[in-house]
Amino acid sequence: MTTADRRAREKARRRREILDAARQEFFERGFHHPTVDDVAARAEVSKGTIYLYFESKEEILAHLLLEGLELLVEDMEAACKPAPARPPEQALRCLATAYLRFCQENPSYFRLIMAFDRGRFEESISRSLHGKVLNRSLRGLDLVARTVERGIALGDFRADDPWQAAGSVWASLNGVLVLMAHPLRQRLLRSDLETMFQATLDLVVRGLQDGSEC
Repeated sequence: MTTADRRAREKARRRREILDAARQEFFERGFHHPTVDDVAARAEVSKGTIYLYFESKEEILAHLLLEGLELLVEDMEAACKPAPARPPEQALRCLATAYLRFCQENPSYFRLIMAFDRGRFEESISRSLHGKVLNRSLRGLDLVARTVERGIALGDFRADDPWQAAGSVWASLNGVLVLMAHPLRQRLLRSDLETMFQATLDLVVRGLQDGSEC
């Protein structure tokens, strides 16, 4: 191994260690309060070392967001693999269930995905990094859109625009996940997350079958 190779491996290792420390810091204490100094202390490096690898706190969060989105897309793709030719309704339900399970098993990543939609996060990171986040986000939505498109082709779904229909599916289910995250709302609605999620999914599927997107 050359000196250059060793340096590259060491740099990659240190970067992973910083991200590991940042993940622990942000997931334990939230995304707003921790600072770059806190991440540096957790990683046991100087603040200056952090800036050798990441330009800002927002850039660190963006890379953690990419991790979460990759896990989500992998879960959704895995949900499609067992039977690619399964009926579109069943495929759509499998994708939705994969999303629900991801949010339940990775609540911190889910909160980070939601946080990305708010504030001025886009302005705080480079255009290229934001493009990566956007493209990875679109991969999951594209799986839904292609499932809807196949349903339209087979006559199972009735919609004019598969992408818009996929957006309606995402908006409806995501709304449930956000709404039901608080126990008080569950008590007010006299329901739990999985029951409300399934009820909403049923409405969305019926809407697609009837041609009246939610």
